[in-house]
Amino acid sequence: MVKRINIPLEAVALAALLALFGLSVFAAPTNEAPDRVLLTGWLHVEDRTVEDLVLVVELDGEHCLYAEVRGSGRFIVEVPANSRAVLRFDKPGHLSKEVVVDTRNALASSKAQRANRRIDFDVVLEPEEKRPGRRYDGPVGSLRFVKGTGSMKVGHDLRVVAAEALAP
Repeated sequence: MVKRINIPLEAVALAALLALFGLSVFAAPTNEAPDRVLLTGWLHVEDRTVEDLVLVVELDGEHCLYAEVRGSGRFIVEVPANSRAVLRFDKPGHLSKEVVVDTRNALASSKAQRANRRIDFDVVLEPEEKRPGRRYDGPVGSLRFVKGTGSMKVGHDLRVVAAEALAP
C-alpha cells in the first residue's frame, strides 16, 4: 500500500525556488576579478618609534589618502586594480622614501588574482644623521605586474643625492 502525502502547491513552489537559488549560488563564477589590491607591510626605524610616521598614498596623480600606520609599524593600504599609486613614507628626522605601485595586470589571470590579491613588503627609514644633507633621487622602489601573467616585478633604486639638487 502506497501512502499519499498532500503537500500544498505553495510549499512545492517554495522548495523549487530555494533549490534554484542554491544552484545559482554554487554555479556562480567564483573567480570574479576583485577590483582592489591590498598592500600590507611594515615600516622599520632604528629607534622603533612609529607614532609620528606618516604614509601618504597618491592615486593616479590626483587623490591623496593618508593610511594608518599601527604601533608595530604595520600598514595596510587598498588601491584600485588598474591604477598607479605612489606611497610616500615620512618620519621627522629620517630620509623620506617613495614606492611606486602599478596595479595594471595585477589581477590579469586567476593565478595572478590568487598571488597578487595581497602584496607584502617592508620599508626601512634611515635617520638623516647617517646621510646628512642627502635625499633619495626619486622613488626607491617599484612594484609592477607583467601583462599576461600578472607576475610581480620589483625594482629598486637607492641613489641618494645632495638635498640641494632636489630643491625646485
